[in-house]
Amino acid sequence: MQLPALLLLCGGKKNCYSVGMTLYEYYMVFPDGDMQEVSDELMVGSLYDINGRRLMPPLPTNKMIVYQVCGKRTREERGIVATYYALEQLDAAELRAYV
Repeated sequence: MQLPALLLLCGGKKNCYSVGMTLYEYYMVFPDGDMQEVSDELMVGSLYDINGRRLMPPLPTNKMIVYQVCGKRTREERGIVATYYALEQLDAAELRAYV
């Protein structure tokens, strides 16, 4: 015996019309406009590598590709909350402060 779909979704509750599900998506937006989806939220002001892994000072060298989160924008649509993190690339002179 197969149960009706509404009963499976609502667990037998009365007045259950729909069950909502929200997806959360996070994107790194690079200075050239390219985007890459990452699995977790980023922190504004923190340092990250090109793969979205957080870098903690002291850095091993100032000759790395490092991005700093300089802004955050959230867009909500039906069932999806997308957060876009604007990145700026730090040059070797700026990275000396973190070595």
